[in-house]
Amino acid sequence: MRVGMVIRIGKVTNIYPSTGRIKVMYEDEGNASMPLPMLTMNREYAMPAVGDRVVTVHMENGSSKGFVLGTYWGGMKPKANAGYRKEFGEDAYAACIRGAYQLFAEKVCISGRASVIIGAAEASGEEEAGPGTCLTVTEDSAQMKAAKGIVLEADEITLKCPYGEIGVEELMRRIERIEDQIGLPHTVQGVMRHGKDRESGKADRF
Repeated sequence: MRVGMVIRIGKVTNIYPSTGRIKVMYEDEGNASMPLPMLTMNREYAMPAVGDRVVTVHMENGSSKGFVLGTYWGGMKPKANAGYRKEFGEDAYAACIRGAYQLFAEKVCISGRASVIIGAAEASGEEEAGPGTCLTVTEDSAQMKAAKGIVLEADEITLKCPYGEIGVEELMRRIERIEDQIGLPHTVQGVMRHGKDRESGKADRF
């Protein structure tokens, strides 16, 4: 016996996050569905919000046997008109436009079982190829690697290890004093942001 399918449009009235099911109200007939499973889209978890309009599909032999296919652009307007954008709720989203990928949220946490590698490399078609410029973080170490150079810039930078800690500014000043004592030209060249003559427009050099 061949069973047909019925496609319907309704409004989400209840969501059941722990079971991945949704209850839908069909306003054209004034009735509601049983909790229906949400289509996983290859195991992606993204439940619609209460009030969203969704497309459902039902077996003709019972309204309780069906699935929620997903939301659609209609009453709500998309927040992007090009590329790819995935909304996660609470003003969090991922977007990709012309090869640039952006992940935005109040807090972003990236973790790995053994290590986390963030880097840049030319496309090679090999997913396992390591980037030439990268930051690698493991449980007990962090390594920065670059093909040309690494720049750290801040008003205060502190180096800390079991032996102790020292600010980079203080370290540069000590190097300068040693060079003055032995008559060497200054290795470090820069403009002090917090020099004594800052207010007068003059800057100490080190």
